[in-house]
Amino acid sequence: MLNDAYGNPVTTNSADTIKVIDAFVDSYIGFGTDFSGIFGAADRDPDCAIAAAYATLLGLFVETPARVELSTKYANQAKAALGNATERERIFTAAVLCLRELDVAGALAHFRTLASDHPGDLFAIKLGQNTYFNLGDDDGLLWLINQVFDRHKDCAYAYGMRAFGHEQKSNFGQAEADGRLATEMKRKEPWAHHAVAHVLLTQGRHDEGIKWMDDLSNEWDDRNSFMFTHNWWHQALFFLEQEDFQTPLKLYDEKIWGVDKTYSLDQVNAISLLWRLEQLGVDVGDRWTDLSSFVAARTLINDQPFFDMHYVYALARGGHADALEALMAGAEKLGRDAPGLTRAVWSDVAVPSMRGYISLAQGDHKGAVRQMAAAQPRLQEIGGSHAQRDMFQLAWVTSLVEAGKFDRALPILEARLAFRQGVAMDTHLLENARARAT
Repeated sequence: MLNDAYGNPVTTNSADTIKVIDAFVDSYIGFGTDFSGIFGAADRDPDCAIAAAYATLLGLFVETPARVELSTKYANQAKAALGNATERERIFTAAVLCLRELDVAGALAHFRTLASDHPGDLFAIKLGQNTYFNLGDDDGLLWLINQVFDRHKDCAYAYGMRAFGHEQKSNFGQAEADGRLATEMKRKEPWAHHAVAHVLLTQGRHDEGIKWMDDLSNEWDDRNSFMFTHNWWHQALFFLEQEDFQTPLKLYDEKIWGVDKTYSLDQVNAISLLWRLEQLGVDVGDRWTDLSSFVAARTLINDQPFFDMHYVYALARGGHADALEALMAGAEKLGRDAPGLTRAVWSDVAVPSMRGYISLAQGDHKGAVRQMAAAQPRLQEIGGSHAQRDMFQLAWVTSLVEAGKFDRALPILEARLAFRQGVAMDTHLLENARARAT
């Protein structure tokens, strides 16, 4: 038995297996690219349950039909190897198997056990944080890292993970302190860069945010496509909210769209930026044509409400009727058949919002308001960050204005400006609504 980089015993005598596991874990937590070797390591070391569990997980991350075959192969291998596994390996494998079966509640129970009983497993905490994040559960996201933080006080990644948890809980001072310290400890810690960017955007400190991200941007080039495009997306938001619209369009063309056009999160970043720009009256040219064609070609849809609520607008804007029909049919089915923890999110939040976004894309603002209304108070449940979900609030409030519902739009816009005084975007949205209301 050997130990991984975090001191966790692994049921293997192969130094090669440990090397590959360490690279896989570091790539996941640090948003690197050294993942695929885990398949070969699991093949060469079939008695190592956790290597097979990692391979199962990577299979689930594949966004093609091959994910079924890959995840099934390594899930069976992991189960067969459990007899000799450690308790930590058995619990982690059980969590991955729950994720594979869409038993999110079961997976979270296992992650909580790992946090309490096996605090050295920082990978499990990161995976658990992502699971809570997808549910919009900020309490769970922060709780997990707090349980193990003392074990990892010398690890920059732990500070970055805690920074984001605090930011989502609106503990901005602690979030910024953790994110900045993480970056001092390890300059190539893009999740920490991202957490501080969240704080600076939320507090309306746009010039600071632009400088922070610009100074660190040379650390993102070798990170995976999501982290690269997402941090540039954050940079674009600083400019957009200052109403410099040309810079976000330039960043879209050069940094945000085009790294991996087939990948869900790259598509979400791109959709989110174009949609925001359009809501602010910016002509985005023919950019929807290319973007929507890649969304229409997806073989993996209805994976998460948050994703589908982006895809639907792109497909509607791009005129992909067949893909749009398939997306909606799948979402509606999940509203009836999804496991208990997520069914209501699909039926009560995602599906009515998606119908509203189709109406919005078609210029029917009154229809959009009518369909979106009931879902608005529950948008947190779809997951994503506060900054990401702000796009949906913009869709709501701009639809209210266009539909002439000024009595509902003005209080929202006034509250936005009271929270972040002096932000050009919010100032002009409010001025426009007031002018149209008179």
